[in-house]
Amino acid sequence: MFERFTRQARQVVIQAQEETRNLGHPAVGSEHLLLAALSRRDDPAAAALSRLGVTAGSCRTEVERLTDRGGSGLGPDDAESLRSLGIDPDEIRSRAEAAFGPGALDPKPEKPEPARGLRRLVPVRRARRGGGSRSGGHLAFTPRAKKALERSLREALSLEDRHIGTEHVLLGLLNPEDKVTTTVLRRLGTEPDTARATVLSGLGRTA
Repeated sequence: MFERFTRQARQVVIQAQEETRNLGHPAVGSEHLLLAALSRRDDPAAAALSRLGVTAGSCRTEVERLTDRGGSGLGPDDAESLRSLGIDPDEIRSRAEAAFGPGALDPKPEKPEPARGLRRLVPVRRARRGGGSRSGGHLAFTPRAKKALERSLREALSLEDRHIGTEHVLLGLLNPEDKVTTTVLRRLGTEPDTARATVLSGLGRTA
């Protein structure tokens, strides 16, 4: 599957790791892929979403709020909305805190196993001995992120494209099954189906 990714789509997957590190999160989620894809402002799919107010900056703000980092955090209404989607805000916060070093949380979250195909997409950089760098080491991909990338292949096939580009990665992320990206989109005033239709329209395509 991953050999069909364009150079731009591969860069999105790689940049998602940097987004994860910058936010201090322990593993790459679909939200980090979304931030990376939206950062490519010259991409027609990302440009289409920006017209809905869905940009890398606005999404990053909401992701930070979801993890209670750098902002006021979740209010009671926000937390209840997330719980109704099956998301435990305390668990999200705990996973983020775990990234800041051993002993920050008890228990420490289990490290997901990276997918074999993703190892070919993302260069592995070992942490330096004696303390590590924030940018060193390989970050695993969560099941949500892996499913989004799998959906990008199905999006390419449904559009009869022979490659997987940034637009297919974005379409794979704009799925109601992904509760985190759906929550981010709703907080920005839109729905996955609306965002998907906007992307397809911006590409001159139909579902």
